[in-house]
Amino acid sequence: MSAANHEARRRRIADIVLRVIIEDGLEAATVRRIAAEVGYSTAVVTYYFADKRDLLLSAFRALGERNRIKFDACIASDPPDLLGYLMAMTALDGVDGSAWRACIAFWDRSLRDPLFAGELRGWIGEVLDRIELFIAALSPDCPAPRRVATQLFDLVQGLSTHLLFDPECWTAADVREALGGEIALLLGFAAGGNATPV
Repeated sequence: MSAANHEARRRRIADIVLRVIIEDGLEAATVRRIAAEVGYSTAVVTYYFADKRDLLLSAFRALGERNRIKFDACIASDPPDLLGYLMAMTALDGVDGSAWRACIAFWDRSLRDPLFAGELRGWIGEVLDRIELFIAALSPDCPAPRRVATQLFDLVQGLSTHLLFDPECWTAADVREALGGEIALLLGFAAGGNATPV
């Protein structure tokens, strides 16, 4: 089998693992369950993944890839769409809202598993780096870009956790206003999909 086919199968299995976690939780993502879902034998699944931990790690990385794709689209805008990127990371829509259930499960796993804790720290670092790229493009004189990136990231995390447990607490307009207001406060420009100075 070619390396491309091998990687495509791994990605397909990882996507199914992620779906199972979203629907039924982390513990439901057993090798046997994933094999049944994907239509392979357990031997085929274990050919691609050493064990359940490896399966879970692949799903966690698939979540990170989704975030990278959102970043690529928003940073390519002219001007770069920081508000759009932050909105895309929230638990507002059906796809991202359900993925947030998987995020919570992975956070819980990271409290007991150093491998997942390291992956989570790495993922957070990458997201903060990406937010800093927006800040550099939109507000090059920002004196503390990492602090600002962290504040924006933490606001997204807090809003999304609240939305996950109480979906009626925030409308999309409310979230957009809250994030846009924080961007304006921290960077000194209005964030309506553009970088207009306040």
